[in-house]
Amino acid sequence: MPKYTALVRDIVFDSRFMKPQRDAGKSPRPARRETAAKAFALRWEEPSPSATGAASFLYSSIRELLEGKIETAELPPGSILKEGSIAIQLGVSRAPVRRALLMLCEAGVIRAADGQGYVVGTAKPVSLSSRRLHEILVTQSDDIGRSATWERIFAEVSDAVMASMPFGTYRIQEEELGDYHRVSRTVAREVLWRLMDRRLIEKNRKSHWIIGQMTARDIRETLEMRQVLEPRALGQVASGLARGWLAALAARIDKAIEVFPNIDGTVVDEIETEMFQTMYAGLRNARMLSSIGRNQISLIVPKLFRQHFPIRDDLPALREYSQIVHHLRTGSVDVAQVLLSSHLARVERLTLARLRVLSELPPPRSVPYLIAIH
Repeated sequence: MPKYTALVRDIVFDSRFMKPQRDAGKSPRPARRETAAKAFALRWEEPSPSATGAASFLYSSIRELLEGKIETAELPPGSILKEGSIAIQLGVSRAPVRRALLMLCEAGVIRAADGQGYVVGTAKPVSLSSRRLHEILVTQSDDIGRSATWERIFAEVSDAVMASMPFGTYRIQEEELGDYHRVSRTVAREVLWRLMDRRLIEKNRKSHWIIGQMTARDIRETLEMRQVLEPRALGQVASGLARGWLAALAARIDKAIEVFPNIDGTVVDEIETEMFQTMYAGLRNARMLSSIGRNQISLIVPKLFRQHFPIRDDLPALREYSQIVHHLRTGSVDVAQVLLSSHLARVERLTLARLRVLSELPPPRSVPYLIAIH
């Protein structure tokens, strides 16, 4: 550790150390469709069927699930259905999906496409993204038990993913993730889609879930996006921020400054969560809010850094947070926006330096479902 402490003390950003970028409003549901969906969900929780009767039940459940989605227009006319894509989303083999689609075609519910797959109804063919297909086939708004399960494990999986990002490229094995946390593949996949929404992971051409190595380019680009988005968002939410909440946040920041550096790193983590996530929670522009969430990976670096090294470089940021909150409390929103933009510009060099130091540490002990690629 003394070696790394000296490196932190004397560090000056040098691009030679940076690793190269690697490519890395629903309709009401008929009772029959609900029954099919619940039956299919129950089937998912069980081991893969080996008996002929079980397999028969599976293709029947898939057929009823698809037919119900078509009847309610959740699978809209023209949707292209391919057995491989459906099998991936449902976590089953192609055979029962193939049979279910053939039965629907024979019943006139879908028709054979000119190329591969089938088309819903007689409308012009329209492709569905993997994410959209997942939302239609898997996500059930009334599946409270599954929702509670993914929420229970999401933070732990997210932490494991973020901890690995500075050290290389990893593949997430979906089945092993479910086994490790003792949840169904449905739940595991829901967690993975949400991580993908936050730009923490991606899918490659082989439909593998990949954690790309965090690079200097990632940091620069996301900080540039944050400078565009967050000051504007701050201006839009400022009038709706509760006075009591701002006062409590100001007190926490001032207390951290007063006792610095004799504070735990998690204190700074919590303050930054309030500053850059809770602060924007009331933003009405859902697209802007989503973009902000997807461009905050630069916050991962200081959080990981504080887990490995004593706190020493966070005092300037805390003082800037204090000034931003002060001006929000006094109604000087335009000044708070300028200060936020200045802060985001200032931290780029420090964040890049911290990333360089992290990349030279030994990789953390990995969970079984993460496989290092390079």
